[in-house]
Amino acid sequence: MFWKFTLFELKLLSKNRKSWFIALFLLCFFVLYFMYYSQEPPLSLVENKRAETQTSYAVFDYLDQQRHDLPEVAEVYEYHTQIQSLLGMQVWNIGNGNDSEQYIKDGLEINQLRLKVHELNNAGIPDHLITPKEDILKEDALLHYINDNNLPIESDSFATNHYFTNAFTMLTGLLFLAIVLISGNEMLIYEHRHQSVMRGFPLGFMHKISGKAMVHSIQIYIFLLLGFSIGSIYLARKINAGEFAFPILIYQNENYIAVPASQYLVYMFMGLALVTILLLLLSILLNMLFKNAFANILIGLGIFLLPDIAMAAGFKAAFLHPIKFIDISKVLSGELATELGNYSIDYLFAMCILGVIIILLFTVIYALNKFTYQRKPKDAPLEKAF
Repeated sequence: MFWKFTLFELKLLSKNRKSWFIALFLLCFFVLYFMYYSQEPPLSLVENKRAETQTSYAVFDYLDQQRHDLPEVAEVYEYHTQIQSLLGMQVWNIGNGNDSEQYIKDGLEINQLRLKVHELNNAGIPDHLITPKEDILKEDALLHYINDNNLPIESDSFATNHYFTNAFTMLTGLLFLAIVLISGNEMLIYEHRHQSVMRGFPLGFMHKISGKAMVHSIQIYIFLLLGFSIGSIYLARKINAGEFAFPILIYQNENYIAVPASQYLVYMFMGLALVTILLLLLSILLNMLFKNAFANILIGLGIFLLPDIAMAAGFKAAFLHPIKFIDISKVLSGELATELGNYSIDYLFAMCILGVIIILLFTVIYALNKFTYQRKPKDAPLEKAF
């Protein structure tokens, strides 16, 4: 009986124009994103290093004015002299020198010197010219991974992964929340408005909502995967496909580690699958409470913005932080941990919390249905919530 109900839901979904609009959007998103942004490719590694060298020259001007009067600035100046020399060698090795091994060696040494400068509180360096410690740790993790896996470095080695991370940054969070909420905004309301023979099926309420959530989540997930696959094929033809071997940084255990692009994508799509299920269950709960499709979307978006509103008002409100865990891209990059000031937030932690929230939503939905079914109204006949 469960599978008959699921097939009926699938048939309803296939005849719903809204579901096809969502499918078309997911199919086209990555292709359109890659087509648009590939017209202006990111700065090459050589260009980034040259810009970094120019910034280093600007730091010299500030340090040179103070190093004779302040001993701590003089020490920073000495470290920075070494950094400047190594940066020049990196520009040569990644360009005309074509020496990946020496480039990595010089980069690791630069990172150690910059960490020593941080230990001296960046004395004499203005705030806008300080290299953040997070950036130093990120580059160090990348260089160690490349060195351990003997990957050759070219000027545009990281271009493909740049597109991947930016595309998911744009998709996850508020945009993906809106997509799933729109998909699920009438899962129960439709049944109330359009009675069908399936309403009388001898199937429990929780089995019915499980079938509905499964059908909607599979539809979203299949078209998300198809859209990414089509976009990746386009990107592979536009850019050298061998660059897919280069690592992507993720935040884990209060540190940054580099992982293969394939592992990053597995983490991302597992996270999006869990987020999809959670948001569909939230849609079902909102359907039960408000019985209004527009309320489902507006309240869902409002819940997502609650942590931002609390922070803007000056409240820490750490209990609201799990709401932001649905932005898997920010969780993986460590941006969410920095933004919320909670450095224990990493991928595994977020996935566990999202799993707990899914169980809680199931429990609340079950309890609300039981309460509605067992309630004995005075002037109305007993009616199921669905």
